[in-house]
Amino acid sequence: MEPGKPSPDGRRAWQLALEHYQAGRLDEAERLCGLVLEADPGEAEALHLLGAIVHQRGDYDRAIALIEKAARIEPSRADFLNTLGVAYLAMGHFADAEDCFRGALSLNPDFASAHNNLGIALRELKRPQEAEHSFHEAVRIQPEFAEAHNNRGNVLGELGRLDKAERSLRQAIRLRPDYAEAHGNLGIVLRGLRRLSEAERSASRALALKPDYAEAHNDLGVALFGLGRVHEAERSYREALSLNPALAVAQGNLAYLLNCVSGRSAAEIYAEHREFARRFCPPAESRPHRNLRDPERRLRVGYVSADLRHHSVAFFIEPVLASHDHEGFEIFCYSNSPHSDAVTARLKSLADHWREVFALSDEALSNLLRDDGIDILVDLSGFSESNRLKVFARKPAPVQATWLGYLNTTGLDTMDYRITDQNASPEGLFDACHSERLVRLPDSQWCYRPPDESPEVAPPPSAKTGQITFAVFSNPAKICAEAMELWSRLLLRVAGARLLVIANGLGSIPEDFAARFVQSGIGKDRLRVLGSRPFREYLAMHGQADLMLDTFPFTGGTTTCHALWMGVPVVSLAGDTATSRGGASLLGAIGLGELVAQTPDQYLELASSLAGDPARLAALRAGLRGRMLASPLMDAQRFTRNLESAYRSMWRSWCAGQGNRSLFGRIRRWIGRPPSRS
Repeated sequence: MEPGKPSPDGRRAWQLALEHYQAGRLDEAERLCGLVLEADPGEAEALHLLGAIVHQRGDYDRAIALIEKAARIEPSRADFLNTLGVAYLAMGHFADAEDCFRGALSLNPDFASAHNNLGIALRELKRPQEAEHSFHEAVRIQPEFAEAHNNRGNVLGELGRLDKAERSLRQAIRLRPDYAEAHGNLGIVLRGLRRLSEAERSASRALALKPDYAEAHNDLGVALFGLGRVHEAERSYREALSLNPALAVAQGNLAYLLNCVSGRSAAEIYAEHREFARRFCPPAESRPHRNLRDPERRLRVGYVSADLRHHSVAFFIEPVLASHDHEGFEIFCYSNSPHSDAVTARLKSLADHWREVFALSDEALSNLLRDDGIDILVDLSGFSESNRLKVFARKPAPVQATWLGYLNTTGLDTMDYRITDQNASPEGLFDACHSERLVRLPDSQWCYRPPDESPEVAPPPSAKTGQITFAVFSNPAKICAEAMELWSRLLLRVAGARLLVIANGLGSIPEDFAARFVQSGIGKDRLRVLGSRPFREYLAMHGQADLMLDTFPFTGGTTTCHALWMGVPVVSLAGDTATSRGGASLLGAIGLGELVAQTPDQYLELASSLAGDPARLAALRAGLRGRMLASPLMDAQRFTRNLESAYRSMWRSWCAGQGNRSLFGRIRRWIGRPPSRS
């Protein structure tokens, strides 16, 4: 008998084992494979099937050994190499999996399953364009392949090709209406298309099909959060974590959300951030830093962000990159995004070194940072999407700081500093609710570069209509019930006043949003609710606003700067959490601290008083651009010198052995720390 060819009895036993395997009777299938291999240890089909069985049981090492043996006996079997690749995928050995799938396809180029699996490996290797090609090949060869349509939709979404992603996912659902994962993934794409109500329905459909689907509970939470239904979103995040405590994205989303929930204390919010750090960012095993301890040498500063493109972060980091003293500081930018645009090109031209790091694992990025010899590593994301906090937990640089992209603590023991200012973080107010040491810049934590080709400041609309228009241009998640109640009181106080709301996602539910005001006695004719607008149109629509109402407890940042630049005064309410004082910081930086209220009643009084003083409104509007241009908020040289001075002080402390990670510092931060909530 030829090697690798089973005897008739062995063939019958193998066929029976296969039937048991396909029916889910793994014990009987394994027993029969054992009998076949006892008679012929080189029977490749039995080795392959036994490998698949033990793989399904989670014994990946043994599975790989068995399937590799089968592939050596019959090297022309594409299905053996495909199964071997699946085992490597399960172990997280994605490069090995890629090799197996490519080997299978070299033997059988029309092997749809191998194309699909190759796409999965490439996606894990952060090569989304190649992955999309593999999924495309899978559905070209096998048009009814629902899983491949689903996978292609996912990767198209990551590439920003959302319309095509939606079509792929809807095709997966047409092929398999009960495909919970495809419904969930469609919800993610619809969220990217800012069709939040549809996204909510898709996530809910996924959960109706699969109630214990933790990721869908998280995705439902994200949709609800985007619709401003933060309490429902919180419940969804907590349900996701109860089903899967290892779901890091849900824990991070929960920590971020609490900034938007009225009545949550700084200590409560801090506890959730600490919980994220405890579960998902424990300090890595300490590795010595070989950076030269010279306090006055040229320093290597690295900025890590997924938002080095047309994004709110760019309005603040670009003037700093353009103003850095390159004799004293060597600037590295680490871009953690597969997307780039004209803003990316501008930023890239301002850095000494630019690294694309989206495809790098946490370990690989950490090693790159060490190889680059970064002295001060600056996180520009915090808990924002696509952050690399797990890299900062590895402490690849001797000094680490967080700034700009997220106005609260990271909760990480390995993050040494958070950069802020006196108005945003008054002395003693939030220090105990930060894992970092707060570094307060002398003027402002912000340095604003206005949008290119901004429209001219328009005259106050009330000068023509005789009616005051209050406005809220914001993320719906920041529009809490308490703010809406206060704005309703304001509209009742100011006769004839109207409210213009522009917020991502609200365009699909204007009636639902307006109903919350109608319940307070506000007529629908006094409300105008719009979804997101193209950027230049959004800027021009400031010409329809007399006075901007800042959100609370999570105040605006970039939207506030844009409003002020477009000549619209902003009234803000300062609170007792880190994210509730962004307005106080910005208005203080331009000398308009009198527009910052300390209580809701004072907020109401400030807004109604301004509404009743058209001369003051007009004067403020006419002078706002000049005021901003003359302020520290837009003095890039002054701001950057202050920032560099802070970097130098951080570095000198490390050189002197006084870094924030001292034993005393650790003990001080743990004393009196509020307990974490699970």
